[in-house]
Amino acid sequence: MNGDGRSLEVLALEPYDTGSHRCVRESLSRWSRHRWRWFTRPGRGWKWRMRLAAVELIDLARSRGAFDEPIDVIVATSLLGAADLRGLLPAGWRETPIVLYMHENQAAYPSSGNPKVDQERDVHFAVTNLTSVLAADLVIFNSLWNKESLLGGLKSILRRAAAVQLGDWERQVAETSRVIWPPVEPPPAELKSAIAAKIDGADSGPALHNTVNVVWPHRWEHDKGPQELLEIAGRFSDSLDLRWTILGWRFPECPPALAEFERRFADRIDHIGYEPDRGRYWEHLVRCDWVLSTARHEFFGIGVVEALLAGCLPWLPDRLSYRELLPEQARGLSPVKPPADPRGLRRAIQSHLEPALAPRAVERIDQAIEEAVEAAGR
Repeated sequence: MNGDGRSLEVLALEPYDTGSHRCVRESLSRWSRHRWRWFTRPGRGWKWRMRLAAVELIDLARSRGAFDEPIDVIVATSLLGAADLRGLLPAGWRETPIVLYMHENQAAYPSSGNPKVDQERDVHFAVTNLTSVLAADLVIFNSLWNKESLLGGLKSILRRAAAVQLGDWERQVAETSRVIWPPVEPPPAELKSAIAAKIDGADSGPALHNTVNVVWPHRWEHDKGPQELLEIAGRFSDSLDLRWTILGWRFPECPPALAEFERRFADRIDHIGYEPDRGRYWEHLVRCDWVLSTARHEFFGIGVVEALLAGCLPWLPDRLSYRELLPEQARGLSPVKPPADPRGLRRAIQSHLEPALAPRAVERIDQAIEEAVEAAGR
């Protein structure tokens, strides 16, 4: 509730309702103390969504009578142009505070490895991010890395805009932005005892058995480092007796390295492919000893956090959002360099990640939204 003790009426717009976007939407609806009315579009055609989602979703909301009822605040996510949204709102609603939740930004994507694609990359999507964060009353970034990579990427892009003189846009973004980790749903209740035994029980780490079970929980795309995964598997699978669980969305155009991985290590793979059943998904995570990421691009990493909450040890690079997700003593580890005290380390990781648990994270988002509404005098 806000300062006057009432629940807020939230008009919420999600132009890309899949993956982590959908997970966050569902957690907000489940845990928030405010009343959310969502208008969503399917998770496809992200470029068209970013260009036209404000038009599409305002039309959808209007057709369903959203503007015939009180609205305290509008919440939109980052594949929508917030400046377009502000201008397209019906008369009388344009002063409504807008909160922008930044799942990602378009200024920090790594090279695809395809020179033609990289050369033709449209920097105007990143510029849309700039106008969006400047148009919003509050910007919530899902990680410090997301915020810093957007600011750094925009500074690099704007050096090419020699004819344009902008004011102190960085100061404005700093004044209106906060970092709040996205809500991650806790493990299913029926697995809590198994996870507790894994974290606190006598089986304190993979050193007590020969086979090492590793999960790689990423969508099958170039920015998640499939070539590095293939190289790691080739180097360590036999010497460390690794068994593999590969999760995440598999797209029609499979990266060649993942196709090669599936062929070469078929006899070491316990599961490969997207697991739609959340109970079985968590069972895969609980069964594994380590979570491996080879990502070159990760703004938060819900899949990695879920694996850590399931008691996996971190085999993560010292880059991107991973610096934030781990306590200092948990960095730089691998089955080649395991921790001296796996039990203590797992406990430290669980404590460190408490702010990401859905009830805690949504509480922080609720509070930030309330403060934005109060600052706007609503």
